[in-house]
Amino acid sequence: MKEMLAAVLLVSASLILAADIHMAGDSTMMTYRGGYAPQQGWGQRMQELAKDGVTVKNRSIGGRSTKSFKAEKRWEDLLREIREGDFVIIQFGHNDGTKAKPERYADPRGEYRENMKGFVEDVRRAGGIPVIATSIPFGTYLADGSLKPAGFLNPYLQSAREVAAETKCDLVDLYAYAEKELNAAGEKNGTRLYLVLNPGDYPNFPEGKSDRCHINFRGALFYAKAFVLLAKRNKLPIADLFRDSDESPMDAALNEKDVYIIKKEDAKNAGGEKKPEAAAKP
Repeated sequence: MKEMLAAVLLVSASLILAADIHMAGDSTMMTYRGGYAPQQGWGQRMQELAKDGVTVKNRSIGGRSTKSFKAEKRWEDLLREIREGDFVIIQFGHNDGTKAKPERYADPRGEYRENMKGFVEDVRRAGGIPVIATSIPFGTYLADGSLKPAGFLNPYLQSAREVAAETKCDLVDLYAYAEKELNAAGEKNGTRLYLVLNPGDYPNFPEGKSDRCHINFRGALFYAKAFVLLAKRNKLPIADLFRDSDESPMDAALNEKDVYIIKKEDAKNAGGEKKPEAAAKP
């Protein structure tokens, strides 16, 4: 009996490790090429956290909402790649709230909610396992030092949580976790995760940048590790595809070495002679 149980567990573990991870989301999740460094999306860092034999396929792309991701057939392309037992991480919301762009906008209680439910059902019909991740916070702090409330993003967060509950889909609530961590870290450290750059420090952003929506390599590592931590803490099936770690997501992010900054001795040569590698068109 014990031998049979051990064999079943071994087979189950092997099947899980044979699974791929697919990712569908927006610019906070996408993989950026070198011409955008130090900007990254958190999906970009997931492969390095996965166990050997696990492949992460990140189809996230900037400027997309549940509506436009479907309209451009990107969701259809993803579904064609799913094999039995694969996982699909789904995170949308930031661009769904863009009322000024009708091709993106999806009402949080209407079209967005239906699209998210449809994504869950589509993945299951294809033999995969859906995982909803809530959108990440903006890294904007108020005068009192606290993180600015979610604002327009809040109804999208609520709908994502409700869809997960209604469909019994696994949920990784990145927003709730990050909100606490960013408040605890304070504005100085929290800002280090976002695309807030000093002029002259990075060859791809010679004039600097003040972008508290998108994240840099530290933010990408923080959110990727936060996803894994929450999946393991909640004993979700997808957690078995990732290695264990004792380092907290925030500590890992703040300790991450900056390999993109211009060295002082190279600053005089950083005049933009070499054209940055072209990024994939959104």
